[in-house]
Amino acid sequence: MNETTQRLDDLEMKVAFQEDTINTLSDEIALLNELIDRQRTQLEYLATRLGEMSQPPLGAQTPEPPPPHY
Repeated sequence: MNETTQRLDDLEMKVAFQEDTINTLSDEIALLNELIDRQRTQLEYLATRLGEMSQPPLGAQTPEPPPPHY
């Protein structure tokens, strides 16, 4: 095998490994984006629930009168 053919084979091999790495990283990014979307949805739900819990119930909006012994 001459040097040019060897260099060409080496370059083709490097490109093949790079393509595999790019595909693997792309798949990982897609999975991470799905995870982020799920976490964002959960965080929004929890923020809504927390906001609901911090509001007083409808019946508790008027102050309670003092007990009769005052």
